[in-house]
Amino acid sequence: MASLEFDEYALIWWEQVLNQREEHDELAVATWVEMKHEMRARFVPSHYKRDLFERLQNMRQGTRSVEEYYKEMEKAMIRAKVKEDEEQTMARFLVGLNHPVKRIVNF
Repeated sequence: MASLEFDEYALIWWEQVLNQREEHDELAVATWVEMKHEMRARFVPSHYKRDLFERLQNMRQGTRSVEEYYKEMEKAMIRAKVKEDEEQTMARFLVGLNHPVKRIVNF
């Protein structure tokens, strides 16, 4: 099980989770999905997803190449678990392009 890899704080935290579940007569964590849920609840800040959306919403090409910008946008969309149709993604991409590139694309 993945918990065998825990050390220091993570190991102490995990033992506490298991003890609390036992004290409350809850079932032990038996699957990876349950374990991920417990770890996310503890270690991922509540604003994490909102921050991902904000980063994606405000993403601009800047000094990156078009290819680098596209890859960064794609990674941000995957992290934020954004599912939208191609037209929405294209619109999002075009908005962030530098003006000289945008003029060429829209020509």
